[in-house]
Amino acid sequence: MKLQNFFIVIAIAFYFVSCSFPDKSEETQLINIPAIGKIIPKNSSEITSSPFGIQAGTLEDSLVAKAAKIGVKWTRLGAGWSQIEKEKGVYANWDKTDKAFEVALKNGITPFITVGGGNSLYSSRGTYDDPKLAEIYGYSTEPPIKNPEAMSAFLAYVRATVERYKDKIDYWEIWNEPNHRNYWGATPDGKEYGRLMVQTAKVIRETDPGCKIIGGSMAGIDPAFTEDFLSVGGDESIDIISYHNYGAVPEERVYAAIDLWDVINKYNPDIELWQGECGYPSHSSTRDFRGRAPWGLNIQAKWLLRQSFVDIYFCKATLSNYFKLVHTSGKGEKQKRTDLRPIDKIFGYPERGGSRVRTKGVNEKCLLTNPDFIEKPGFFAYQSLCAAWKPDYKPIPVDHKVEIIDEGVFYGISEDDAFPSIPLVAPFSDEDGNKLVAWWLPWNAQEKLNKLATINIHLDDIQFTDPVMLDPLTGEIYEVQTKNDGTGSTIENIVLADYPFIILEKSTIKFQ
Repeated sequence: MKLQNFFIVIAIAFYFVSCSFPDKSEETQLINIPAIGKIIPKNSSEITSSPFGIQAGTLEDSLVAKAAKIGVKWTRLGAGWSQIEKEKGVYANWDKTDKAFEVALKNGITPFITVGGGNSLYSSRGTYDDPKLAEIYGYSTEPPIKNPEAMSAFLAYVRATVERYKDKIDYWEIWNEPNHRNYWGATPDGKEYGRLMVQTAKVIRETDPGCKIIGGSMAGIDPAFTEDFLSVGGDESIDIISYHNYGAVPEERVYAAIDLWDVINKYNPDIELWQGECGYPSHSSTRDFRGRAPWGLNIQAKWLLRQSFVDIYFCKATLSNYFKLVHTSGKGEKQKRTDLRPIDKIFGYPERGGSRVRTKGVNEKCLLTNPDFIEKPGFFAYQSLCAAWKPDYKPIPVDHKVEIIDEGVFYGISEDDAFPSIPLVAPFSDEDGNKLVAWWLPWNAQEKLNKLATINIHLDDIQFTDPVMLDPLTGEIYEVQTKNDGTGSTIENIVLADYPFIILEKSTIKFQ
């Protein structure tokens, strides 16, 4: 019996490895260009700078080392008030933050640290007025800005935290999702958050003058909330604004990002924009944000690639942070619900945007499986992207034209259609003039395709010397030809899919 169980375990492990390891996908087999090798990954310690990060979700050194194998350069970590100060005036619980920061830095990854969260030593707890939302989220502690004693204690905790880590940490984020009632601890108020942010930023800069301060950390992209917190002095207090924009189609955030930039430019055009936390599940049974059908391992990988380019090109963010690497705890169970209707029992009680119950299952937005910690396709896709990226790539606005030669399975697409049926093109250039161009179709991603589209792309003011094409889903490198002329270059008879392919100079990458 023990031998039989052994073979069952081996079979399951082989199944996950065969599903996850990026070998020949169906899309790859549809590319009628000879492959010349696979891109060689880079470790985070080999990369000097990059716009790509991941929220680890673990303090375990061996798992954070897997994040380093992806090649990300950033991670978001927390130093929550209630965890550090459990007795008034005593800051003694540093074990987790000490270890978290040490492990990230040891692996060549730069942490940015979120300070905040209410503390019941000083503030009362409350919940939503809506009984339905109260059941979902439970109780949270109100923000310290509500009373002077709590605010004074909060600033003392911030000062103690920054003082302890200022020689290691250069980036400090103020609060998590203050425009979300559950995380703010009260009805969100942008000006109220702005006043807390201004006072907190002053303490941080006094303690660590050379640091960078991140504000906003918003649930979604919220221009009106941003207007409020910048209008009370926030525009002079922070260096960066961050957002967390969960959604089934990453391109849909672009419109809100344009509105957000209008607000930022009104107050302080020097403020950067970061995407600080966002991911998509590979399975429908997941905790927290769930998205919409279809789900799948390849869908998650495609979504990740699309988000990365959407953030750094169309949203003009200088960081795109994926949520997350791993879920190390067990499965959550369904919360008790008292407001079920008969139809809810049939449809499973869906919530906003297709979400179901916050704690059901494990977090399938992770790039490692639970409980086996095996790499999903999204892990390898991100690895390919990070390996292809040069530290000095910057987005460049380029006029382009896409001609549809064969629509493949994307019925009805054309260059003069409308979103999501127009191919998107994202060009970048480094200081030496090397170009990187990504293109994709922003349809709802599919797990498998049986025919890719074929297109021609003309790019004004861009020319290549010795280009190759990267399929980041598999890491495969292909020889391609471009026609350079006086106005730019044309890439003829190239494939188009529901995730980005990339053309770049052969000399800028390593492959085997």
